[in-house]
Amino acid sequence: MSRRITLVSATENEIEPFIQFLKAHAEQQSFQTYLLHGLQVDILISGIGILQTTYSLMEYISHRHPDLWIQAGIGGAFDQSFELGKVYTITSEILSGFGAQNHDGRIMDQFELGWSDPNAFPFAEGRLNCPYSFSQDLPAATGMTSFYAHGHQESIENLNRHPHAQIENMEGAAFFYISLIRKIPFVSVRSISNYVTKRDKASWKMIEAIAVLNQTIIKSLKDSEYNPDKLFRPDNR
Repeated sequence: MSRRITLVSATENEIEPFIQFLKAHAEQQSFQTYLLHGLQVDILISGIGILQTTYSLMEYISHRHPDLWIQAGIGGAFDQSFELGKVYTITSEILSGFGAQNHDGRIMDQFELGWSDPNAFPFAEGRLNCPYSFSQDLPAATGMTSFYAHGHQESIENLNRHPHAQIENMEGAAFFYISLIRKIPFVSVRSISNYVTKRDKASWKMIEAIAVLNQTIIKSLKDSEYNPDKLFRPDNR
């Protein structure tokens, strides 16, 4: 039986070059499934945000169980030493904006409020950690899943005053949570399209970020000889 991997992305646009690669080099077996050198590759467009992502992932694994899956997308970097268009492997995710607002405007999360144990599975010290790393030697970064992409300077400064992560996205925590709960091997990779600053899309490098992200995924498949066991490895960081 063929091994199966699933590539998960919030939007088709983010992985369009990879889809075109599959159409050129693989046999399309159904709307979302391709056979590539004996490896079944599913494409799952989860939708934007944690609600659509959670529903899409749960619906998908109700009838299919991938041997492993990869979340691929773009993200915004808080740290301006990060390079636009560079791909990072996300080692952990936190959920931003869920909890209660303090009198100073700070959001107290569910752990500070005592709603949840920060070390109760699947959390560890309040984070959702990925126990795997990508086959390519990519730089590591932490992820923060937000309900909205920050673009207001006062909100960004408020985040910077408190612990947060290095790369912002809108789906990662849902993917990490479900992967850990259902024990599906996973990795998440994101290419930096912009810095988290006052919203200015003219300064974003979306096209470049998407191109490098897809080149990375394609190269990893080729380098692994389309063997899922060579795509991931336990994270020894």
